[in-house]
This record gives sequence, C-alpha cells and structure tokens, in this order.
Amino acid sequence: MKKIKLEENENIECSNKVILLDNPTYVIFSLKADGIYLPSIKKGDYVYQEEKIAIRKGNHFPIFSSVSGIVEMVDSNKIVIRNDFKNRVREHNIIEYSLNSYTKLEISNILFQLGIINSLDKNEPYEMLGKVVNKTLIINALQQDAYIYLQTFLLKIERKELLELIEAFLEIYNFEEILIVVPKNQELLLEEWKSCIRDSKIKMVEMEEYYSLSNAKELIRAIKKVTYANGLIENGITIFNVSTMLAIYGALKYRRPQIKTMIQFTGNMWKNNCYMEVRIGTSLQEAIEQLSYKRATDVLLLKGGIVSGKVININNYIIDAKALAFTAWKVTKEIKQDSCIRCGKCSKACPVNLHPALIMDAISKKRNLSRFEIQRCIDCGLCNYVCPSNIDIYKNIKREKEKII
Repeated sequence: MKKIKLEENENIECSNKVILLDNPTYVIFSLKADGIYLPSIKKGDYVYQEEKIAIRKGNHFPIFSSVSGIVEMVDSNKIVIRNDFKNRVREHNIIEYSLNSYTKLEISNILFQLGIINSLDKNEPYEMLGKVVNKTLIINALQQDAYIYLQTFLLKIERKELLELIEAFLEIYNFEEILIVVPKNQELLLEEWKSCIRDSKIKMVEMEEYYSLSNAKELIRAIKKVTYANGLIENGITIFNVSTMLAIYGALKYRRPQIKTMIQFTGNMWKNNCYMEVRIGTSLQEAIEQLSYKRATDVLLLKGGIVSGKVININNYIIDAKALAFTAWKVTKEIKQDSCIRCGKCSKACPVNLHPALIMDAISKKRNLSRFEIQRCIDCGLCNYVCPSNIDIYKNIKREKEKII
C-alpha cells in the first residue's frame, strides 16, 4: 500500500450538506458477506421494496431489497435487482409503534427478523441486547478515523429520535447507566444534549479523541479505566455507535428493515466533502457520480479513513450497512520501504502496548508468536502510520493474527 503524506496546512472540512441518492439504477447484494446466504428469489422475479430476498445459511438472518424492481441476476455470489423507480411496498400503511411497549425478547426477535446490522462490531444488535445484564449502554460518537465526523453529525441531526430510544431502553432494560461519548471539542453539541437529558442515568462523556477508540475494548478501557478479560457482553456492557442506534430506532418504531444508510465522503479528491444518504446495495461508482470528483491518474480510495481504512476498487464496490465513510486521496509518489531502524515509534503509538517491531522480527524468522499476544491487536493501523521506514507492519500482523484466532 502506498503511504500518504499530508501537508501540515491541509485542511479537510466536511459541509453539513446531505445528498440524497434515492434512485440507483441497480442494487447488488453479496451472498457471501458475513457468511453464506441462500437466495429466496430467482432471475426474472419481481420484488418489492423491503421484501426478503435471501437468508444466511445456518441461522436464517435475512437480506432485504432496498428497491422494487426486476431480478436481473442470481448466482452463488450475488443478487442484482434493476430498480423500477416506483418504490413499491406490499404494505402501504405506516404504523408507528411505541418503543416502551416492547419486551427484551421482542426487541431481539424484531432486530433479527429485520436483519439489523451492527456497524461498529461483529456482534449484531439482537445478540447484544438479548444478553444484556442491565449495566452499561455506551453510545459512541467519536471519530473512527481522521477527518471522519459521521457519528457526531448524526448525533446533531437525530437528537429527538435517539433520545426517544435511549429513554425506552432505560425503562425496558433498566440500565445502571447510559453513556454518550462525544469529542471534547464539540462544546455546542454537548450543551444541546445536556439540556435535553432528564434522567440522571444518562450521562455525556467528553473524551479527547484518538482513533483506536473506534475499537470497543479500547474505548471501554479509556472510559472505565479497566480492561476486561472476558467479552463486553459477559461484563454487562453493550456498545453501539450512533448509526446502529438509528437503525435500531427505525426497526422498532416502524417495523421496517434498514434499506438506507448515511455515509461520509472525505479526503482531498472530492471537490465538496459531504454526507450522502444512499440505498443499501448501490454501487460506489454510481454514488460517486453524484459528487464533484477530482479525476486523477493516481488516487487512493479507502473504505474508512487514512489511518485504518482498507483500499477498495471504485469499479466493483457495493455500499452496505457497514460502509460509514469513503476517503479519497491523491498519491503524489510511492514511498520506498526501508529496513526497520528500531526507533520504537510503533511501540509508543500502539494503544494496547504491543511491540510491532519485535513481532515483525519474529514473523520474518518464523519464530513462535504466542508470547507477543498479537491477538490483542485492535486493527487501528497506527503502527503503519508512524513508521519512518514505511514498513507495512499492520498487514503482516493482521495476516499472522488471522492464523491464530
């Protein structure tokens, strides 16, 4: 991967403008994402918006169509639906449900049946809320990476909906506390939220941001000043970002699956960095056509941010519920990788106190890695970002970690 050097005076801002991409020509759904999915429709079928089109093999977790139209393709890898631009649904009645009327079991069942995805963690909301032991709910609005402000933005514009859900959760789950984690530099947002909070169990937590806090365990360690040996669920902690809370709200309030998602476009290759509400299954290529994109021969496109984002191909990427941001940077040159100089910067930057240089040395010499505890790596990518020799440390550690876990 090419390493990007940012100029000190570079200022990447994002406007509060939201572009609505409500009519994609096609929507595409992977049948091999987070498991193997079995289609319930065939080529030539007509499908309605919000109709179930596939279920996960093993537990029947569903996928829903985000548009109405004709099924153009079904194979072992994907479903392709051509949009008829009519947004037809089987049920036209819009019913609003009382969030306070649900039981814990009903909430878990509804979130499962409607295929609600947790954009923060591999555990789905229905799994986490089904195992709650009434301690702490954390709502994370911190940046997941540099120049990504989506969670804070949603906290600003969806305050009424979030408060309604939070207050219902307090009543249903009897949480000991609900913590809303917000960056310290958002003074106005903090004041607006504090003025609306009526229950003493709901608290605003102000934190200095650093990007490893997008990892749930690292965030808990920073808030609670403790590291849990077991999983968060076992210790009575449920954590969602704002995006997931809003998906849960839509499912419980209107009994509808999530067919749209909000994403942020950031970096120095969009003429106007902005937010976009888009139908799930839309191609990234079609979404980018709505933007003023600075065409260039050498552009690095990332799902996520510049610290921990993953390089993607603009031509074949499909937007799903876990896609929160896309970063585009012009690459001026490819920086050559040098040998490790044992400077220790990667160890100092590591938020979980690993020693990446020593791990890399053990990997190259094919030594036993068990004593380095690489399974504690939280995939933040900071070791890559600070390395003066431009070594792709993270890629190597991740590959070895996947062999162990």
